[in-house]
Amino acid sequence: MKLELLAGAVVIGMMALTGAAMAHEMDIDQDGLYTLAELRSEYPDLTEADYAALDTNQDEAVDAAELAAAIAEGRLAPME
Repeated sequence: MKLELLAGAVVIGMMALTGAAMAHEMDIDQDGLYTLAELRSEYPDLTEADYAALDTNQDEAVDAAELAAAIAEGRLAPME
């Protein structure tokens, strides 16, 4: 049972690392923020209204925490 839990935790951790790596690649200018154009490289149907909804602190940029929250909440599909 403990081994199964550990294996599950490892798989979940690897999935998180893969998503983080893809998010890093998506941040073309490496400023830690995601523009609408950058997000559209992974989510081509994302609209300006969708982007504004992701920007929960309304600073006109989507940061890594906002992106992660949107994925965790199911507002965006996990990155592949």
